[in-house]
Amino acid sequence: MGAPAARVGEMLTDLMLAFEREQRSVWRFVPAWVPGAHRRRAAAHTEELQALVLSLVAERRQRPAGDDLLWRLLEARDEDGRGMDDAQVRDEALTLFLAGHETTALALSYALWLLALHPEAQAAVRAEGAALGRRPGAADLGALPYTAAVVQEVLRLYPPAWGFGRETVRPVTLGGRTLPAGTHVVTMPWILHRDPRWWREPARFRPERWLPGPGGAPAETASLPRFAYVPFGGGPRVCIGSHFATMEAVLALSVLVAERRYRAVPGFAPKLVPSVTLRARDGVWVRVEG
Repeated sequence: MGAPAARVGEMLTDLMLAFEREQRSVWRFVPAWVPGAHRRRAAAHTEELQALVLSLVAERRQRPAGDDLLWRLLEARDEDGRGMDDAQVRDEALTLFLAGHETTALALSYALWLLALHPEAQAAVRAEGAALGRRPGAADLGALPYTAAVVQEVLRLYPPAWGFGRETVRPVTLGGRTLPAGTHVVTMPWILHRDPRWWREPARFRPERWLPGPGGAPAETASLPRFAYVPFGGGPRVCIGSHFATMEAVLALSVLVAERRYRAVPGFAPKLVPSVTLRARDGVWVRVEG
């Protein structure tokens, strides 16, 4: 992305604030056609983001074939052999672009804070990375099981996608109640991931819950019911970037912990804001030592 990345960050923050205002104030009951300063800014940002992604699409069409995601979108064909027009590619790319802009960054921020609070876990991540003798790459994921367990545990306790919605396309019975078609249903990973029915010591940061037990026994999470752990959603609408995001987080965390030490700021805890993503209002604070 280069220089536009900073501008995208500014716009995304403003859009998040607009979302909060729409959902958590009297604006929730105001018709969409009523103007408001935050609505005008959101519309302007949306237009600017769409133009930015369209320019990336146009620029990518001019370059040779490759194996990058944007090229794959341009080459995609439906069952009738038809590709997407620029508007469709723009919408698909914009979804991937914005969804991946800060979710991994949030997970890493919460990971560093939790590791600062648990120096023994931080030392284990550092030792695992040091055993490689170099910066890790995708081929090294199998050699970083504890780091991967830390990422899984962070996504359990502080899922960036703290809640997501689905709409019923036909009547469905759920918990003894029939929901008509068109019903909006909200799933809360924040609640599911802390439910004592599925999790031992649900409020504790315990990466070892994801690792094999003594003598190669299955991990305690091996028998989790389906959908008890849904940091990326589930079913046919599961996040398309889940595997990439997990790989990215594991490799980045290994490098960050290998090159710096993180100490807890006494008394600090993030002030969580359930916006589109699970943000921290005043940031996530740790002491970083070289």
